[in-house]
Amino acid sequence: MVIATGTCKLKFGTMNFTIAIDLGGTIIKIGLLREGRLVDRKELIAQSASGLKSQLPELKETIDQMLQLNLLQKKDVLGIGFSFAGLVDSLKNRILSTNKKYDDGPENDLVGWAKDKWNWPLLALNDARMALLGEWQYGAGKSCSDLVMITLGTGIGMATLIGGGLLIGKHFQAGNLGGHFTVNHRGTVCTCGNVGCVEAEASTWRLPLLLKEHPHFSESSIANEEVLDFRALFYHAGNNDRVAKEVLDHCLSVWAAGIITMIHAYDPELIILSGGIMKSSGIILPTLQEKVNQLAWTPWGKVKLVEARFPDSAALYGADYLVRSSIKSVE
Repeated sequence: MVIATGTCKLKFGTMNFTIAIDLGGTIIKIGLLREGRLVDRKELIAQSASGLKSQLPELKETIDQMLQLNLLQKKDVLGIGFSFAGLVDSLKNRILSTNKKYDDGPENDLVGWAKDKWNWPLLALNDARMALLGEWQYGAGKSCSDLVMITLGTGIGMATLIGGGLLIGKHFQAGNLGGHFTVNHRGTVCTCGNVGCVEAEASTWRLPLLLKEHPHFSESSIANEEVLDFRALFYHAGNNDRVAKEVLDHCLSVWAAGIITMIHAYDPELIILSGGIMKSSGIILPTLQEKVNQLAWTPWGKVKLVEARFPDSAALYGADYLVRSSIKSVE
């Protein structure tokens, strides 16, 4: 199933705002937007292990404060765009499944919550899809109708746009699980239950063990780091640490394999890369572009890889666009 978006032109009055909520596992971002412009933004510490229901009162309080500080009333807001790191039913706007975060998500009636508190509509979408909408409309994917967006971070997120419509699928999984494409059938067991996923072979949560499993780890300079993250990996690889260089090469090869599979599956013209690991985009982008140029079967031409324009706020912009493109014209 492909859900087309942006098929109608909307007219809005001078006081039509949207609320965007990006519910991450570590940070919750809340934005107030007006016609594609981020007017205000707040962040909350996520308590994902405690569940979603326990966070809703704080979300309400923050949104109410945001309205008050910006001299707005409930009637000035068109609705809420809600971004969630899990599988989301984008027709009924409810959470279907989680992966070790907000396990009570499917039990919450978010649409009812928004209606009860403010009488606003709420539109929910998977976080990777929401971020893709933001980059497509306002960022690196502007003017491109066929693209894939990949988030390299704690996990590996993905979303797909085909012919100007989000790829959704009957069970809301299509084009969304590239991080769980198998790249090593004898590899590590992933949090999803599969073996050898892109995420299980080269992501932030996997990296510490990946380093410690190297036979020469104890002799390497990176072994002295208190935190074994990608910042440390790129630093020590840049200083010619053997272990760091070999693990980095492994990660780049895994990401390339996943991206090439995504290209073969979805036929995009553009790949947008985002996420915390992309702070080292100067190394990542040219390396992956070279591998894609060499190995992807695309007789029509070369798929271009670019960095996201809004790596920290694309989902907020996407939520604004989703609400606006889903509500009837307001004169």
